[in-house]
Amino acid sequence: MYDTIKFVIKESELDNAICFLEEIPCRISIKSTSSNRVVGFLKNMKIEVRNTTLIVQGSLLKYFKGYNYAECLSVWDVRKSINKLSNELNVPMRQAVINRIDIGICFSMVNVPWVYWDCLLHSDGYFRSNIKQETLYFDKYDSQLCFYDKKTEMKKNREVENLECLKKINVLRYEFRFKKVTSIFGGVVRGADLYSPVFYLRVLQKWYDGYMIIQKGFVSEVDLLRFGGKKEFQRSCVALVMGQFNLYEVLDREFAQGKINSKNKYDIKEVMKEAEKLLLDKENFISIIDELTNKVSVFYEEMKKSVENVSPYRWELLNRMADRSLRV
Repeated sequence: MYDTIKFVIKESELDNAICFLEEIPCRISIKSTSSNRVVGFLKNMKIEVRNTTLIVQGSLLKYFKGYNYAECLSVWDVRKSINKLSNELNVPMRQAVINRIDIGICFSMVNVPWVYWDCLLHSDGYFRSNIKQETLYFDKYDSQLCFYDKKTEMKKNREVENLECLKKINVLRYEFRFKKVTSIFGGVVRGADLYSPVFYLRVLQKWYDGYMIIQKGFVSEVDLLRFGGKKEFQRSCVALVMGQFNLYEVLDREFAQGKINSKNKYDIKEVMKEAEKLLLDKENFISIIDELTNKVSVFYEEMKKSVENVSPYRWELLNRMADRSLRV
C-alpha cells in the first residue's frame, strides 16, 4: 500500500552522536557533493544530506521488493523495510519525521486505463486535470489523487523486465498522495507510525474515502457497445441511438412520409425490439466505473481485515521477528 515516503531527520534528534556528512557518503552511490551537501542513491531511494539534516525519499515498496506494480507492504513488511533502511544507513529511520506519504495499488482492468477517466467527474475541493491521456489528477494544497496507466509509466522509466509480466493486461494505478502530512493527521508523523496498525488503518481509510467521494458519471457509449460479433455490434449500435432519442417516432414519421414501406418498417421494428432488450437489461451489466469501484472496495476490505484480524499475541510475535536483525 505505501509507495513513496519522504523521511527527514536531524542529527540533534538522535540519541547517539553522529555526523551525517561523514557517515552517509560511504553507504550510498554518490551523484553530487559540495562542502555541506551530499546527494546520492541507495537502490531506488534518493539520499540527501544538507549540513546536519538527512532526507530520504523514494518508493518503500520498490526498495523492499524491487517493484511497485504488484502486491503491497503489510504492516510488518513496512516495519521490516524501515529497519532494513535504518541498518543500511546506520540511522534509526523510525525516529524520522514523515513529510510525504504516497499510497497506491495497481488494478488489472478490462479496458485501457484512460477509458475510465470520463467517469471520474468531480471531487469537492479538488482541481481536476487530465493534461495527458494516460493520467488523471485531483489536486489540492495538501493532497492529490492520481490515476494513471502503470504500463505507460514503466515504459517511460524503461522497466523492460517487469513490463514483460504485464504484457497482456491493462494496469490502472490509483494513488492518494499526502503532501502535507502534519496538517492532514493533526500532528507530527514519524517513521514508527507507518507500521502502527492504528495509523495504517487511518491511511487506508483516507485512500478509500478519497476515491469514494468522487462524483462518478455513466459513459453509455462504452457500457452499451458490444464487440462479440457483427450482429451483436449492430444491435448495440442501434441501442445506443435509441438511448439518445425516440427512434420509434422517427420510424413512424418516415413511414407516414412514404420514405419506407410496411415491410421495411416491420423489419426495422424487429431490430429495434432486439436492441431494446439491451437497453432494458443494461442495469444487469457492470458499468466501466463500477468495475473500478468494486476493485477499490474489495482491496479496502481485504487490507482492513488483514490488520484487524491479527491477535495481539501475533502482533507481538511479528514485531519481534521484524526487529530481530535491527542494529540501530
